Amino acid sequence: MKIGLAMGVVGIPLPEYRDIAESAEAAGAYALCVGEAANESIASATYFGTVTCKPKIITAITTWVRPPVNTALGATTIDAITDGRFELGIGTMPDHWNREHYQIDPARPTVRMREYVAAIRQSWLAHSGAKANFSGEFYQINGYQRLAKPLRDSIPIHLAVTRPGMAKLTGEIADGVIVNWLHTYEWLHQSLEPALAAGSQISGNTCQRSAMVRVLIEPDAKKARQVLRPSFDMYRNVPYFHEITASAGFTTTSTSELPDELVDAMTVHGSLEQVTEIIAKRYGGWADWLELIPPGATSGDVLRSSYEGLFELLPKLESL
Repeated sequence: MKIGLAMGVVGIPLPEYRDIAESAEAAGAYALCVGEAANESIASATYFGTVTCKPKIITAITTWVRPPVNTALGATTIDAITDGRFELGIGTMPDHWNREHYQIDPARPTVRMREYVAAIRQSWLAHSGAKANFSGEFYQINGYQRLAKPLRDSIPIHLAVTRPGMAKLTGEIADGVIVNWLHTYEWLHQSLEPALAAGSQISGNTCQRSAMVRVLIEPDAKKARQVLRPSFDMYRNVPYFHEITASAGFTTTSTSELPDELVDAMTVHGSLEQVTEIIAKRYGGWADWLELIPPGATSGDVLRSSYEGLFELLPKLESL
């Protein structure tokens, strides 16, 4: 199983990630993945592309806040800097982040995302005399033409998925899926995978499977849950979190204590052997690759120690 690692997690300043990225590369990481919570994703991806030589650099994820032309241009730039190692992961964000932070109406998200992906792909190809002209409900491009030809004819586009609607769209149009780490085994296999398959059936598209997985190498279960619980805090007011927990039989509120069983269902912790076994059981035979994420909302010391555990885990998972 191929393994990517999340980089730029809050708790360590971005410039201090160089040694972590180099260690991840030395450990054989398939990809280094950057999100958009702690740092701007296009700049972060460029940074990690310049301090490494081998891993793929994947935005997991960048959000749809940039115009499609700008996203395509940023992706082209990173791809050139990394000599073709870049892949574009795109996501929507929770509704209130769209409205309150970026003045984006998140209504009809699958329609908007379908247009966004199509407009990016057209913008990518607008060179050597070709122009991008796109007219949709949410995006319009009139006569855009790139000044420089991109390194390659297309770039893989992965979509971040939390709910079945976006999963179906992903199966239909995307090169890959990156499932939100807020999932359970049942949500992944009973809600999302059937939707992915249904989308693929519509178009005949083949979609690469991947998921974000919150992982901590810590044999003491009580201590592990204590370290992992703060990772959930920023999602406690997001409706889809409660939708997913309810599907697993849990009643959660923005202030309720998370049951141990729920923490265990949405994260992976234990000894190296236990974590390897759990990941093999949950994702073996399904995932083409996984993005491992250390605990969030923790100190730099805990974060660095967590990365060391992931570096030890990596070769065990790659042999699955």
